Amino acid sequence: MSAPEYPTKQGLWSRGSRSEPGYRGVSLGLPYRHAVENFRAATQQRDDFDPAVLLVWGTMQATAVLNVLKEAEKTFGEDGQKMVRRAIRSAGREAMVEFLDNSEIPEELDEAEKISYLVTGVNTVLYASLEKPRIVSKDRCEFDILWCPHQDRYTAFDCRVQRYFVEGIFEAMEERGFGGFTAWVEKLIPHGGDCCHFAVERVSDPGDRNPWHSYSDKIGDRAFAKLADTKSRGEH
Repeated sequence: MSAPEYPTKQGLWSRGSRSEPGYRGVSLGLPYRHAVENFRAATQQRDDFDPAVLLVWGTMQATAVLNVLKEAEKTFGEDGQKMVRRAIRSAGREAMVEFLDNSEIPEELDEAEKISYLVTGVNTVLYASLEKPRIVSKDRCEFDILWCPHQDRYTAFDCRVQRYFVEGIFEAMEERGFGGFTAWVEKLIPHGGDCCHFAVERVSDPGDRNPWHSYSDKIGDRAFAKLADTKSRGEH
């Protein structure tokens, strides 16, 4: 697979607009509003501010979260992994709750439309990514991530950290009546793809545990298999 190419005019950022008529009534808000307002006030009309430093800062934070997860797994085993997973999930839920509080999604839209538009908010606002979305049917929508802040730092397996944020995001969505859907990854930039491709689809039994969480369990098990392999080869 070919790697992404930049610059690109494809996709949309957080201030972009989608072509579907139903999106005209959508308003995507921001979490952490007080912090955002302070940031805008601090940087407004300053020509000495380079927005790229936010990527540097965010990458340092993301690296720290990944390192905490790995160290917790090495030191405390399964309990350590569960502890960090809970903490990350809680942060994802908090951000999504505040995002939903400050967003407007018209009630008359179909469920798949609502989910797709909310996912655009997750991707472009919470994840600061460049998204190319599409609604496939009343039960399915898809999206490509054309650029992600983690793509040049995280490995494909490191992206498991993001799964735990999404667990909290799903939790908040379900609490607000936007449940009944799951997602899975079909292509990743860190695996050499030209984008990260995701599918979002209605689950067959909304009462069951979301398959996203179940697959996260399997990836968590793989982390310990990788750790055991590293130990057996005498690596640190």
